[in-house]
Amino acid sequence: MRTSPASLLVAAGFALVAVCACGSEDPVGPGGAEGGGLPAGPVCTEPTPVPCEDEVFQQMNLQDAVAPGEIVNEQDGAGIRSLVDATAGGPFASEPDAYVYARFTDAGLEKVEISDEASLQSMDWDIAFRRYIVRINSGHSGPSCVTAARLPGTPDYDGITEAPGEPRLRSDEYFTESCRLIPDGSGLDSPATALSGYWTYPGCVKMTGLVYVLQLADGRRLKLTVTHFYNEQTQAQCQETGMIPMEDTGSANFQIRWAFLP
Repeated sequence: MRTSPASLLVAAGFALVAVCACGSEDPVGPGGAEGGGLPAGPVCTEPTPVPCEDEVFQQMNLQDAVAPGEIVNEQDGAGIRSLVDATAGGPFASEPDAYVYARFTDAGLEKVEISDEASLQSMDWDIAFRRYIVRINSGHSGPSCVTAARLPGTPDYDGITEAPGEPRLRSDEYFTESCRLIPDGSGLDSPATALSGYWTYPGCVKMTGLVYVLQLADGRRLKLTVTHFYNEQTQAQCQETGMIPMEDTGSANFQIRWAFLP
């Protein structure tokens, strides 16, 4: 049975802030009055054709329906903590739900109601989640120019107050020129996306603590780290032992921390 993200956050004692598709007249969050993050100018304004589009659709098992997963947000200092229901029908579904697509806004991470099929032509989304795979809108994932850079080492997320001068930004390229999938090395046949380093797999989805800088199509930059794939108790067990229980893990309910950078 799918566990709703709202119930997980309530159980953890979080105060929820629902994401509204229409935005907010009084936004709270990383791009508000205290958050900074003014655009540096657009990086791209027109879509670029996705290379290997047919192979991407087939080998990534993309779907033509909109995923039902929800996104909720809470204030996290000067940034946002977002919880994303990327369960996609459960780990044993022969035809999983589509990815949950979202864009970073001043009010929080906002769901974009599009299908996988539509995502390959849309610049309206920035990031997408399904089970343990996270994509960004560029390269083989989409026609925009969202890029990401892994910061070296394991820096303190809270200590990062500005974007590094010249991060090694990369787009989401995980197919070869001959359109063969490039795996991430986990042994699960998942793609080597720009953010695939957020986890490792000793027998469960263990967080690495990596921090990324993302650059959006409008030029804004943000810091991001994935803190949870499971519920609180299961993630703690995975981090400590590399193993998890058979049931009630809350898997694929992401928690991410992020904030726009000045």
